[in-house]
Amino acid sequence: MPHPIRFRRFEVSGAPGGKAFPVVYGGKTFYNQMVWIPTFTHPDVAGVTFGGFWAGKYICSQPNAFNAANGDNPDVADYADPGTCPAISQYGVPGWRYINYWRARKACNNIGVGWHLMTIFEWASLAFWSQMNGTMPHGNNANTNPPADISFPAETALLDLACNARNAGWYANAVGTGPNTWNHNHRADGVSDLNGNMWEWNLGLHMRTLDETPNEGKPLVLASLNVGLTTSPYGSSTATGLNSFTDGNKAWTVDEFAGDILMDSAGTRHAIASNTATVLTLTSGLTPASGVYEILKAVNVDITAGMASGNRILTLRNADADLKPFAIPATSDGTGVAKYGNDGYWFDTADPGSAPNNIRSARRGGPWTSGVNAGVFTLNLNNHPTYAILYISFRCCKSI
Repeated sequence: MPHPIRFRRFEVSGAPGGKAFPVVYGGKTFYNQMVWIPTFTHPDVAGVTFGGFWAGKYICSQPNAFNAANGDNPDVADYADPGTCPAISQYGVPGWRYINYWRARKACNNIGVGWHLMTIFEWASLAFWSQMNGTMPHGNNANTNPPADISFPAETALLDLACNARNAGWYANAVGTGPNTWNHNHRADGVSDLNGNMWEWNLGLHMRTLDETPNEGKPLVLASLNVGLTTSPYGSSTATGLNSFTDGNKAWTVDEFAGDILMDSAGTRHAIASNTATVLTLTSGLTPASGVYEILKAVNVDITAGMASGNRILTLRNADADLKPFAIPATSDGTGVAKYGNDGYWFDTADPGSAPNNIRSARRGGPWTSGVNAGVFTLNLNNHPTYAILYISFRCCKSI
């Protein structure tokens, strides 16, 4: 399969398979270890083609991370802006923690052109693939030492020593160190830690709140399902100006985003009047912030209606043309169903703050403490995008 960036096979500390893409930082070369997700369709989700991208094999870490008491933040301090520091998908180290949504987007973008925070569509691709193939991933969700799956206690991983040093009762695992059943395909070449270990921010799903009445509970989702470098609704600007935003790496269809929303690197939302192949024309009367961005569309469906936060998933919105690509729950109750892993769904429509943080941003998978509520279909819309804590991390993807 052709790719414009040179790659090499990787075999690191017992983690075989995949491709590793080089990135230079601080005079050193690091390797992002990735898994190709081929295109496929799912029998429950008519008309949607999933896959077609490189997915981070591991939850991202800081480049120089190492599995020791002080090994999780050697490059960037807790809660700090990543600056030019890139996210790295590498085996056997602590995940990058205490990072909010905006900064996770930036750390992925720092890797280079085409690199981005895993989108809600890319995560859903992994979830639907696993379900369809009977390989729903197990994972670290029992909060035990060694880290284990609450339903499969014999399956264990290596302890994240940095996390445990912060609190002796916290049992995250060093990323990717679980057995093959903790991967999306139950093989050594799969994507790891999608069930438990750490929550992961996803790009392209936000829920509006009470300050936007009557739109509380209604989502903003990716404006298109294109995952290619030149067609995807996310990337990094090459120029900005008054009411103008340019990404010279794109070849969009003219006016495909008319009426949609640009969310810039500062989180500011700008209405899009029209677009050319590379330029968005805005109506905000502002110069948008340069850098990483996403293009969203507003969907007039309350994705919390009839459900209680913290219940488990019964059905997904597989018949809703706007929402079916994203594995968003439609109904839930106290027990859920095995088809969706008895996974949990959390949300909060209360106003979390002023713009741009007056939305709730998606994270998936669950932390090491979630028990059976954790899983590849688990979804949390409880927190605003500046929220950062020990058990939230992220994962990168690569467009081609």
